[in-house]
Amino acid sequence: MNVEIAQRLATMRREKGYSQEELAAQLGLSRQAISKWERAESSPDTGNLVALAKLYGVTVDELLRVEEDIEDDVRFEERDRDAVEAGATRGAQIQAQEAAVRANEAAVRAAQAAVAAAQARATAEQAQTKSLEQATSSGQMSATACPPPPSGQPVQPQPQQPYRAQQPGAEHDAGGHRKRGPWTTFPYPVLCVIIFLALGFLCGVWHPAWLVFLTIPLYYWIAHIIENDPNYRADRR
Repeated sequence: MNVEIAQRLATMRREKGYSQEELAAQLGLSRQAISKWERAESSPDTGNLVALAKLYGVTVDELLRVEEDIEDDVRFEERDRDAVEAGATRGAQIQAQEAAVRANEAAVRAAQAAVAAAQARATAEQAQTKSLEQATSSGQMSATACPPPPSGQPVQPQPQQPYRAQQPGAEHDAGGHRKRGPWTTFPYPVLCVIIFLALGFLCGVWHPAWLVFLTIPLYYWIAHIIENDPNYRADRR
């Protein structure tokens, strides 16, 4: 209700000598309802307006009359309030969009770092396997070398043994490289990307969803421990 109308209702009530309790009894309402009218917190309905006009000896138009300049002020205030609320809503939307963009960029960087870490780990494992193979090959050649003959004895020619290529074992492939088990060959980074996109597009949780990429190094660390366990390798043979 307009403040001017609320003040007019309170003024007319006092002029007629009614208290809020007495006016409420006349209208069959509670005192709180009359108090809310006079504080402009609520408005009387049509029936109560007619009853008030009859009780005060005025018309309904006189009860609801508002000065033109006050009407303009009310309209301006409402327009300004709507503009402020619209600006606040737009600002909140822009902030939410910027936060979503930052979360997506962070998720992409985390995914790239996780993939790079996985590639670096695979390269390091291949280099370590090659070094072990070279060391093993050098040890075998040293062990099979013939000792020098004693002084004064003719050198007896040693019969040449036919060359036999080392047969690949259960843990090595045809090239002699150690086979990678199902844990390390599983495309876990691809699974993380699928989970991230599903949570982002279906649930809209881009920001917490990118944390799934942080589990990639942990997964390969656990997989490396499992596949290097002697009991696990023995079960796979």
